[in-house]
Amino acid sequence: MKDTVELSKRVAEGIGHAIDQDMYTYTQPERMAFIVLLLKRIPDNNDYFPRGKWATIQVIEGQLQEIAEDKVSKLLARGV
Repeated sequence: MKDTVELSKRVAEGIGHAIDQDMYTYTQPERMAFIVLLLKRIPDNNDYFPRGKWATIQVIEGQLQEIAEDKVSKLLARGV
């Protein structure tokens, strides 16, 4: 089961600079969900997001979606 959002070192560094927090290449999904909300509200900056801020957000949201689907699948298998 995938339970962390994976970021490249460059993306983690860019996000860290953009939101003024230490970022790691493997991050808990709950933290990343909040960071996505922050990223949506800050200016796009080519220094921090060389492939574009919205592309970065989409990659993170895709991983969050996969993690959520896996979690729900496991809960349903347990009869929740």
